[in-house]
Amino acid sequence: MFRATEIGSEETLPAIAELTQASYETEGRDIEWGKGSERTQLKPRQRSSLPSYGFAPAPIRMEYRYPRAVYFILATKFFEAFAANGIRTILALYLRDDLNFTESFSTVVLHIFNFFGQFCPIIGAVLADSYMGNVRTISAFCFLYAFGWMLLTMTSLPSVGVPIILLVSIALLFLAVGNGSIRACITSLGALQFKMPEQAVHLSEYFSFYYFVYYFGIFLSKIIPPLVRANTQCFDKVECYPAVFGTLASAFMMAWLIFLIGKCFYKTEKLADDNILFKFCGCIKTALVQKWQRRNSNKRCNYWLHNAVGVYDEAFVNDVSKVLRISKLFTPLPFYFALLAQQDSSWTFQAAMMNTTVLGVTIQPDQAKAAGPIFLFMLIPLWQYVTVPLLRRYFNWELKPLNSVTVGGICSAGSFFCAGALQKVIMNSPSQTINIAWQLPQFFLLMLGELLLSIPGLQFAFTQAPTSMKSVVTATWFLNNAFGNLVVVVVTELGLLSSQMDEYFFYAVVMLVCIVIFALLAYDYMQQERNGGLYLRGCLDGTSDDLDIPSTSRSGSI
Repeated sequence: MFRATEIGSEETLPAIAELTQASYETEGRDIEWGKGSERTQLKPRQRSSLPSYGFAPAPIRMEYRYPRAVYFILATKFFEAFAANGIRTILALYLRDDLNFTESFSTVVLHIFNFFGQFCPIIGAVLADSYMGNVRTISAFCFLYAFGWMLLTMTSLPSVGVPIILLVSIALLFLAVGNGSIRACITSLGALQFKMPEQAVHLSEYFSFYYFVYYFGIFLSKIIPPLVRANTQCFDKVECYPAVFGTLASAFMMAWLIFLIGKCFYKTEKLADDNILFKFCGCIKTALVQKWQRRNSNKRCNYWLHNAVGVYDEAFVNDVSKVLRISKLFTPLPFYFALLAQQDSSWTFQAAMMNTTVLGVTIQPDQAKAAGPIFLFMLIPLWQYVTVPLLRRYFNWELKPLNSVTVGGICSAGSFFCAGALQKVIMNSPSQTINIAWQLPQFFLLMLGELLLSIPGLQFAFTQAPTSMKSVVTATWFLNNAFGNLVVVVVTELGLLSSQMDEYFFYAVVMLVCIVIFALLAYDYMQQERNGGLYLRGCLDGTSDDLDIPSTSRSGSI
């Protein structure tokens, strides 16, 4: 459906190299030559016996085939996204209406579940990068994932004989760990199927496909589970949650099966020699210790992390520096994910207070969230095929990824200003009189923020990451989502705000503050990139003038 995304730019995509006859590599893959249909395989690089007489060989344009493995990965992601987001769609209402927990407790449980689901990608990423590879890591955690579905289905059956809160907690923990641990691995596994930099455009296209498939799974997860819940009865209950959980578990099993079939096509992965995360932390610790020990010495470094050079390889220290600079950019973003996560909690409870009949059709409160993916399906092609080309043609301007994240954050804050205004109207009106269609503006703004923030943000995280830490940096992006859910838990539990309306306005204002901080950090990041970053060849005795490092006004920052 989508060609290469127009969101990427020189900040997120490496330059596409012009290949010549002297730079071919043996890859054993089919290549299309020119514009014809003839295909051949590259031969091993050979030295020509003919003199060049000072002329460079004419470049030959090649197009690498789109990796077949990516289709299996995207199909796996679709069914897994449907299952994982399906449980988030109905969990709050299941806890409140079927298990009779309070609304506040149900909100906290949902966001704790989301926290673990978004925190665990770092576990899967470390295992994938250092020990098992993405394929084996996904395969291993699928067993834990499946066990969680079995336990959750048991919680909805009568007379289990085990305290229900204990069983629900264990089931949700297994689901969160299983879903989280394979999440970053699936994203990275798909990206690693492309040959870089020759397929940089295809990689950009992959991230658009990834988000389309992901949100299509989310869209169906907002429609089908509530329909199953509302239109099936079992065990003398009006709503049949065992049927819902069985549907979602079946989708997960389909994802697992497709992933296993795709093993025939996945590229062989190169693993790191040791634990990347431990080595990463060790490098930071060594740099801090060495900096402290050299505080009164003439031997010092202009950038604190380079104190670790010698104990650790210089290239690895520079990789750690790159990751820290990327992670620094992410620090204000958890609050954005705190806003995004409330579609499944506070916005669902808000929908339950409204008239859910639209154009003569009555929908379920937890189906209203389907408006988000619908808006995103319209916004992505409108942005790629209309807005960006028009801006480029008539104004010779395009929105850079880091600037795009800033605009997306502003749109997200606007969505919560809308939610707060709507909540005020609901509070001042009789129950069930305000139509649920009034939630559409807040969903539109939130999805516009998703388009401008999440897609370029995830792409930026992967393309800017060092080769040895692709999965770890991708997982770091997902950690923002984890801490965003933790923010919601803390705000809800503290109960400092007197009403839901006040909470909505609180989130909106703090989001604006966070995005201003992000804009300042992004400006600093781009300035350092233009001035050569923070890389050097070592630390020397004497002042900073002796160091072989490009100097910037903020070169000492992390």
